[in-house]
Amino acid sequence: MSALYGAIVSGIGYGLVYRARGSSGGSDILARILSHYRGVPVTQSYLIVDTAVILGAGFVFGWKAALYAMIALYVSGLVAETTLEGGGTVRTALIVTSQPEAISERVLEELERGVTLLEGTGAYTGAERPVLYCVITRAEVASLKAIVHEVDPRAFMVIGVAHEALGEGFRPLKT
Repeated sequence: MSALYGAIVSGIGYGLVYRARGSSGGSDILARILSHYRGVPVTQSYLIVDTAVILGAGFVFGWKAALYAMIALYVSGLVAETTLEGGGTVRTALIVTSQPEAISERVLEELERGVTLLEGTGAYTGAERPVLYCVITRAEVASLKAIVHEVDPRAFMVIGVAHEALGEGFRPLKT
């Protein structure tokens, strides 16, 4: 229980530090370098660096202590991300594809999420390109990536973060 309580408190603290674009020193510096030069999201780069440190410590202090540290790291990361982004964050996806009907159909059936078809024009080629837009939860990102890859491996997809989604399938839109 101490590991969980400590993780929650440290997660809130880390989230506030990250929100202010600060650093707590130590492994944060390596994580920021990894994020900057390799394009790894900040929260994932912290997880990678800290996991490497914990695995090294497991050899010295024992695997039971390392397991507690891994649990604390995971919970702390979730709390830090929630503090950083807010509790109602969702993911948005823009998908440029030559198979909009097939992808839309699978997203509607498998994820039970709505999809909006937009018309886009490539600036370089001048060609008309269909663009799909959908809002999903963080847990659905991997499923969406798998659907898009299976249907159109040459598709271009951008996944972003929205701080709030209101309406059907999410929180109600209140006036």
